[in-house]
Amino acid sequence: MVVKKSPQANLETKKSLYVMMGFVMVLSLVFIVFEWSKKDIHNWAENMPIPDFADDYVIPPTNVQPPPPPPPPKPVDEFKIVEKPVTTDNSFIKPEDLPTEGVSKPEDIKYDIPPEVVDEIHIYVEEMPEFKGDVTTYLAKNLKYPVMAQEIGIQGRVICQFVVNKDGSIGDVQVVRSADKSLDNEAVRVIKSMPNWKPGKLNGKAVRVKYTLPVNFKLM
Repeated sequence: MVVKKSPQANLETKKSLYVMMGFVMVLSLVFIVFEWSKKDIHNWAENMPIPDFADDYVIPPTNVQPPPPPPPPKPVDEFKIVEKPVTTDNSFIKPEDLPTEGVSKPEDIKYDIPPEVVDEIHIYVEEMPEFKGDVTTYLAKNLKYPVMAQEIGIQGRVICQFVVNKDGSIGDVQVVRSADKSLDNEAVRVIKSMPNWKPGKLNGKAVRVKYTLPVNFKLM
């Protein structure tokens, strides 16, 4: 059986026309897309009328009430100063009326010091140790300037520390600030040769006290 087609219903005859129409539509769309720029958008946006909303909005008037004034201060009651007579008694306690028996003076009160406190080396006590005489004069008479240091021209101050024992003797002589080895040895020698000092006392008892003494070496 042979299928028969009508020439009017055959679409193959108009295929080329439809293809050409499709190409024309696509090219037109592409051209419009490339020719459409941002400048046109800006011009369109600038030409748009801007509505004025300022005239439509009305600010209602505000009536601010001032704060009420503060209440007046309360009146202060008047008061009077009543002077009370003062009576004075001319009688006073005489020194001879004070009790004297069984009463000790503060300086006569002595406290017991533990033995470990007495043997301890103190830095400061009530009565500091004292040299029996002028310590500066003693140092000037007994110092012997080292010959080598004198020839070289070495001078300075040697600071020594030592302990004044309970009997006033000197012990544990040390140099805490040196000037020169020869000057240090001479300062230690003179301090060790010192006679006994007056010992330091704590609450009336002799204790061991550390003492600091500078020894100056100066060339004339």
